[in-house]
Amino acid sequence: MKLSYFCLALLVVSTTACKREHEEIKTYRVAKEAATLPTPTADPGAGMPGGMPNAAPGADPHAGLTPEQVAAGAAKAPPESFTDTAPSYWKKQAPTAFLLVGYVIQGDGGSTAAVSFSTLHRAPGGLLANINRWRGQLGKEPLEEAALKQNSQTVKTVFGDAMVVEIEGLAPDGDATKDGRLIGAIAEQGDNAWFFKLRGNAALASAEKANFIQWIQSVKPATPETTTTPVTPPVPSPNKSTDPHAVLAAPANDGSLTWQVPVGWVLAPAASSMRYATLSVTGADGAKGEIAVSHFPGDVGGDLSNVNRWRQQVSLPPVDEKDLAPLVSTITAGSQKISVIDVTGPEIRLAAGWARHGEDTWFFKFTGPAALVGAEKAKFTAFLESVRFTKPE
Repeated sequence: MKLSYFCLALLVVSTTACKREHEEIKTYRVAKEAATLPTPTADPGAGMPGGMPNAAPGADPHAGLTPEQVAAGAAKAPPESFTDTAPSYWKKQAPTAFLLVGYVIQGDGGSTAAVSFSTLHRAPGGLLANINRWRGQLGKEPLEEAALKQNSQTVKTVFGDAMVVEIEGLAPDGDATKDGRLIGAIAEQGDNAWFFKLRGNAALASAEKANFIQWIQSVKPATPETTTTPVTPPVPSPNKSTDPHAVLAAPANDGSLTWQVPVGWVLAPAASSMRYATLSVTGADGAKGEIAVSHFPGDVGGDLSNVNRWRQQVSLPPVDEKDLAPLVSTITAGSQKISVIDVTGPEIRLAAGWARHGEDTWFFKFTGPAALVGAEKAKFTAFLESVRFTKPE
């Protein structure tokens, strides 16, 4: 009998110990799983591949898509590299499998916005479904097809015509310093859909709209032409004329145009692979200026948009259409007319010329300290007058 009681007691102790051990293991596993859960954010797509959870909500280019949709789309996305031209103050992000090109923009008061370019196999659900996905992220009701056509515009890109929409709103518990406006564009070409998105603080995103539209039109697959090393001009002889209009070099590049480079200007490595050419000049006091030559398809938003973008770059307020004409003059370069503007801000002066040739708009922009640009203005004018387009329109 005593042995039976002993066995029974031993059985109870063993059972209790096993139960405790089981509970301890179960508790440990729950704690471990909880520690690996992602931190909740206002972005419903945060944490998906290609996202940047510490940036603005718009940093995830495919927020709101299911992992299955992203995986299916990515399976046929081309593994290409791309080139683009963006404002110098946009902070470039490292590309990922889904974020082909990305930037973060810092504004006043801690405001931010994110810019992304991505692609998927087709547009999951179609254009309307994707735009309504964007609207849902900002707490807006979906649109019908007819309303979408009335609330969108078209921008030409190398990937085809892109439908552009602008959405203003803030999801519940959203952070107004990082969200509030989304400007997005979708272009469909072949088997792929190409997504361009600017999302962030409402005021900041609105101020960057013109830059964003121009950036959309600058994005293109990398080609041998865009990675060509610029031609280095010969060093002038000390005995040669110091005439500011003297010819030093006519960079070949792809042969689209030629020009005369004034004495003292140096052909430099392009700051961006999308630039046709970059030249630099140094003043007697060591101040430096830059002359950038670039071209983009279409009219890049039109004259007013471009002028206001340049005015913004030198910290000047925008102007209205009625005030534009007095600010723009015209010079002649061969058979080509080039529009010119000269604006001076608190610290920077910017002189720019632009001309439409064929399907592209060409830009010649000279920026630097006001005194330097003023001293070199005659050379810049002569430089523009020497430009010759070698290819037919």
